[in-house]
Amino acid sequence: PPSTVSGYPLVASERPDSSRRIPCVRAMIRPIILLAALLSCTSAAVSGASPSLKPSLRPATTLRLSGGAAPSVPQPSATKSKQTIHDGREVYVLADSDAISAAVAESVAAIGKECIASQGTFTMCVPGGSIVKALSKLPPDSMDFSKVHVFFANERIGEYKCYKGAMDSFVDKCGIPHANVHKVGEGEPAEVAAAYEAEMLKCVAKNDKGIPVMDLVLLGTGEDGHVGSIHPNSDEVMQSGKGKVILPIDKGGKKSIAASMDVFCASSRIILSAAGAGRAPMVKAALSGDFEEWTVPAGLVKSEAGATAWLCDQESVATLNH
Repeated sequence: PPSTVSGYPLVASERPDSSRRIPCVRAMIRPIILLAALLSCTSAAVSGASPSLKPSLRPATTLRLSGGAAPSVPQPSATKSKQTIHDGREVYVLADSDAISAAVAESVAAIGKECIASQGTFTMCVPGGSIVKALSKLPPDSMDFSKVHVFFANERIGEYKCYKGAMDSFVDKCGIPHANVHKVGEGEPAEVAAAYEAEMLKCVAKNDKGIPVMDLVLLGTGEDGHVGSIHPNSDEVMQSGKGKVILPIDKGGKKSIAASMDVFCASSRIILSAAGAGRAPMVKAALSGDFEEWTVPAGLVKSEAGATAWLCDQESVATLNH
């Protein structure tokens, strides 16, 4: 329907030629006026008139509403303590790395089920390593996995460790169609990055900056603060905020691609994990903001319009408030 009803002739302009026709005309007008009011209300809802909606997250052609509720990351059931940082990031403290792995799977199951119920699909961007291993704990009956689409936060061209890890860990176990697992292609980094960017932009709704908006991004963190293939003081981290989507990497004989910081931060929900005493200095710097520019990429990961949660163990947050 049109955005307004002003273009529709609601009533004929000519006057009735007999007073006996007035009741009949009025009877005809009433339902038309009611229909016009309904069209107007529907148009306002779709255009984002409600202040609780954020239409910039999804363009009109792919707008998905979920009752107006802001995206959130549910608190894991095994949480020992919770802390909310001044900028809205939440820290859930769990007992150890095993508890973090279980919490990752629990969170993905809850978020995926919610997204599929509200919008019919669930898109997530995953790395390799401990995160993808944690997804082996996903219950196969936790959501309709035929509606799940998997993208990769980073990938080594030719080796495809992230893709293979996902297939072995949860894709086949949960019955995700292979066509919904968006594998990185073959070739030189620049052309592979361009092709993967096109694939992501084709399949995922974009925000008003032209960046694809994932329902969920999962990221592990390194002791140096790297996330995905975005390392401290690298060319890749310095592309943050420049509207890039997929970055080519060709260094030291290693050819790969990486989703940008802009993709991470455009996501509706982000979950980062950090375990062990070796990550404690990084966790403190990332969550306090006390670091020099480009030196702690994990500290730059913040959802612009949704929720960001850190899943940590007690060792990794030991110095957070000191």
